[in-house]
Amino acid sequence: MTSSVPAGQTDIDDWFDLDKYRQAAGVAYEFSKKKMETAGEQERETIGKGATEQRTSAEQSQQFRQADEARDYAQSQRAYRY
Repeated sequence: MTSSVPAGQTDIDDWFDLDKYRQAAGVAYEFSKKKMETAGEQERETIGKGATEQRTSAEQSQQFRQADEARDYAQSQRAYRY
């Protein structure tokens, strides 16, 4: 019968390789960190784009209000004259 124990180890050896575990954990950590950085960059870009659009929209609303007010004022001045 063949043994499933690698050469150079005995049955009582701890097969858990701490260095390989640390390497794998480091790789997973770096991947997760990079993924979070990318998500953060995208979130900041989205927020910036939304803020720009909101400012543009507010500026247009202000212009429309001013134009409407000027139109209404002109109409009221014309209508008030006999």
